[in-house]
Amino acid sequence: MSGKLTVIENEQRALTAMDMRAQVNLVQEVMQAVMKKDTHYGVIPGCKKESLYKPGAEVLLLTFRIAAEAPIVEDLSTPDAIRYRVTRNGTVNGVLVASGIGECSSDEEKYKWRKAVCDQEFDETPADRKRSAWKNGRDGVYQVKQIRTNPADVANTILKMADKRG
Repeated sequence: MSGKLTVIENEQRALTAMDMRAQVNLVQEVMQAVMKKDTHYGVIPGCKKESLYKPGAEVLLLTFRIAAEAPIVEDLSTPDAIRYRVTRNGTVNGVLVASGIGECSSDEEKYKWRKAVCDQEFDETPADRKRSAWKNGRDGVYQVKQIRTNPADVANTILKMADKRG
């Protein structure tokens, strides 16, 4: 040992219940004063609960002075499917405070299939690239004719969704 005294700045300690309440209060104040429904947060079609949108997440990052670093993208694609894993790190003054990993694939139901434009398109599509699927909507259960999506057509969307999930 060198015998030198090391001073630790910004001591790491557990947050108290009062600290947590103050952070929750701050988020609520920011939501009321800055965020707008359907711009920063809202209900995503097909979901029941409200979600935080990207602009809302950016407001919270700014509120807590968290810098989102450039994404780390892993391409896990195969010849018949596009798949990305994205890692996002958040730092405060260069210190890592959060890390998130998101993944998305063209094999997910919502990206793998699309509604046929017309009956003729459905009929002319090879049997292994089409299907009829049952859906549950506002007016009850119904059947929809679907065509397999070309993975390359949704590659950018897949990347963006993996990044958002990260």
